[in-house]
Amino acid sequence: MFAVLSGRKSREGGRRPGRKQVYERKALIRLLIYIGTILLTAAAGYWFVCGFATKEAVMDDSMEPTLQSEDIVLVNKAAYKVGKPDSMDVALIRIGQSGSGPVYIRRIVGVPGDTVKITDGKLYVNDEQVELPGNGDAIEEAGAAGTGVELGDDEYFVLCDNYNGSTDDSRLDSIGTVSADQIIGKIWFRTSPASSIGGIH
Repeated sequence: MFAVLSGRKSREGGRRPGRKQVYERKALIRLLIYIGTILLTAAAGYWFVCGFATKEAVMDDSMEPTLQSEDIVLVNKAAYKVGKPDSMDVALIRIGQSGSGPVYIRRIVGVPGDTVKITDGKLYVNDEQVELPGNGDAIEEAGAAGTGVELGDDEYFVLCDNYNGSTDDSRLDSIGTVSADQIIGKIWFRTSPASSIGGIH
């Protein structure tokens, strides 16, 4: 009798979950997958916006003809977290070591190890002449680059594309070369005006 009752209890304790329990478990799994999908999508969207699609307005004519005043451009802040700034990149630069310093859009013309020099109105990098896109005018102000600037391990030389209209770049002693920490991100796309939408080079 005891053996029969024990066997019955054992069989009852080992019964499979009922349909209701199975349904509730599946519903819970679906809910967790749904919540996880939403969280991953939100995280991916946030990372994309912050990393690739931060908007910046062009405030002056210092980068003409590449960029015009009031253009809206996108900043790729992730570019220099996975790689290094490259020569001829158009980048968003923070001036000064303070996090509250002004920001400018400038073209990187010299990277660590380069020697940048402006002589006879022309830009030379490592003794090779470099022409900026869309601007073939002679450079009127050589500034610090007049005698040549040798860039250290974490020094970048930046220049305005409109170099005769603005000298707020590495030619000025008050700005000088910039470090990688001061380069916020790469300018890669213009979203406004509609007539000029496209990549930035």
